[in-house]
Amino acid sequence: MTSTSSPIPVTFSGSYEGTYLNSDQLEVISITDIISSSASILGCISILVFAIYKNKVCHQSVQPLFHLAMADFCASASLLASCVVHVLYRTRSDEVFTLCSYLNGCVTGFFVITFFLTAAYAAEVYMRVSFQDKQRTGRGLDPVRRTQFEFMYLMYSMSWVIPLAVVITMVGYYATFHQETAQKDIHTYCNDSCLPFFSQNNFRVCGSQSQSMFKWLRIYKYLFLVPLLLSFAFNSVIYVKTVSLLRKSFRQAGKMSSEENKRLTRVKKNAILFLSIFFICWLPTVLIGIISSVEGDGMDMNRYYPLYICQALLSPLQGLLNTLGYGWQRREFKLLMCPRFPSVCQCVQGRRGEHETSANMLLS
Repeated sequence: MTSTSSPIPVTFSGSYEGTYLNSDQLEVISITDIISSSASILGCISILVFAIYKNKVCHQSVQPLFHLAMADFCASASLLASCVVHVLYRTRSDEVFTLCSYLNGCVTGFFVITFFLTAAYAAEVYMRVSFQDKQRTGRGLDPVRRTQFEFMYLMYSMSWVIPLAVVITMVGYYATFHQETAQKDIHTYCNDSCLPFFSQNNFRVCGSQSQSMFKWLRIYKYLFLVPLLLSFAFNSVIYVKTVSLLRKSFRQAGKMSSEENKRLTRVKKNAILFLSIFFICWLPTVLIGIISSVEGDGMDMNRYYPLYICQALLSPLQGLLNTLGYGWQRREFKLLMCPRFPSVCQCVQGRRGEHETSANMLLS
């Protein structure tokens, strides 16, 4: 394996002048990605296997998490495969480049799906709390419930279909475009298109003199960044509205009881936790995206190497942290999944109305 010990300065005629990461740095990033994505795969498997084994996949409080765990699993598995290819195949190969293009498409597509699914999860929480509020006041329950049910199925379906369709189309076109116009311009020392930087177009690490190629890759970058930022903003607004609506619903009957205060506190803590997971995992990616947009094609990648390490460590951990945050740390979720103490589960659930339980289980 060829290795260099200093940054690689590369200048292309009129298209790019900057400093790339060297092969040793890229290998450290890829190994970090492999470790983090492997941890996420194990976390996702714990949810998927348990839900299937216990026949809870279609349970109203498990199904949203099952969708999210499946998308996180696919994203982490694609990232793992991509980084393994990067480590194993470091010589020039058009076949490997094409494979990496599709693997990168899968990584991008499945992570964007997770962004959409977290937004759908937040929307479902708000709609269930809204229905619970209408249930307390007896306002138009049947039409509202039917409309919400149909809307949520549409949201979860579109969360899968739209990102995959867009990314598969783009990556297919990109692979074909590269084969036709830029095969000879691949830098001979690497196949670093296998190593996703998410927000930074690492494809250019191998270099291309085509201005059209750079423009195409910028579009590819923003197709990842825009859904990421919009999802975080949407989730923040929805969770604030959910907590506000739940507090209003509890206060309609007068002073909140001790149990209602505890439940509201749990909901707020979990909402903050969900947003914190999103923020921590993707902050390095957002920063790299902003820096690369501001500095343009002259970005010195070596200068921000520690940030790339943070990205490789945190971004692939989303699957594991989502599994813990949305699943195993939640009190109601653990009560649902307690096979050794069925009487305790029945006792806890039996004290509440069926819809009230389902409305709060997504956040409690």
